[in-house]
Amino acid sequence: MKKIFKIISIVVIILIIALVVIIYAGKHMYLNYQKHEEAKIKEKVHRVLKKKGWEKRIKTEEPTFTLNTGYNYLEVTYKDEPYNTYQYDVDDNGKITGDANLKDKYNKYWNNKKKREKYKKRHHFDEKYDLK
Repeated sequence: MKKIFKIISIVVIILIIALVVIIYAGKHMYLNYQKHEEAKIKEKVHRVLKKKGWEKRIKTEEPTFTLNTGYNYLEVTYKDEPYNTYQYDVDDNGKITGDANLKDKYNKYWNNKKKREKYKKRHHFDEKYDLK
């Protein structure tokens, strides 16, 4: 009985170690693939921005890649427009496209809780149509 218990415990320990090694290797492979895809989009976008002369204006950039959806884009903020962010991605034809997220310069209603609550209580315009 003791011999069987020792064998089973050794097998369980080996399986746990193997599982940990497989999880670690999978995580490492995923992170390497993510870095590779983010570097590819960053390089492609930088090539286009350099042609247009916008590369020196970049304040921050953050590449994002999602394996589940395959969505890969680069989010860029420029020095002269710190409140606006631009998302550049590559479409199916290999062309760089961009979307802008324009924000209010001072973000006047969302900076503090008191102003946010005051904004929520305000009467907002309701659009109603009479279709008779």
